[in-house]
Amino acid sequence: MFLAGYDKVEEYKFSTAKMADILEILSLYHSLIGTPGCTWDFDYPDKEIVETDIREESLYVLRNDSNRIVAVAAAGKSNELDELSWSSSKPCDLARIGVLSEMQNQGIGTIILQNVISETRQRGFDGIRMLVSKSNPSALALYEKNGFHQCGETVKYGIDFFCYEIGNGC
Repeated sequence: MFLAGYDKVEEYKFSTAKMADILEILSLYHSLIGTPGCTWDFDYPDKEIVETDIREESLYVLRNDSNRIVAVAAAGKSNELDELSWSSSKPCDLARIGVLSEMQNQGIGTIILQNVISETRQRGFDGIRMLVSKSNPSALALYEKNGFHQCGETVKYGIDFFCYEIGNGC
């Protein structure tokens, strides 16, 4: 587990999500609806998406010492972003990353993100690509702080996004 730079790292456990986690993950996602920059609604992400992510072993959770899920992120292969230009030849897509509101601004986003970066490298991906809503300054700051760089812009699903990526060498 990659948690360098944090004094209280023993309080968090990073792992792949299990089917038994679905309701807690959906609750976390739904709790973020309406927060600044969040583009989600009660139809997305939904139970089917969470189940698919779990079956594909591409959904990760970060638990606190009480075993509560405090952060979640999906990172795996999809074809959803293939039409955009990227520098990695075998990237995975990062999506649906969320941190409980009461746990934000405490480094939790960085902890799960650094773990996802490490895990996807071990799985053989040479980079991570993602779309970030232009109206989500907290997310933009998180990704830039963790070595992602902006590599374009696009409009999808009626939302203006920046394209961000990080390569294996970053």
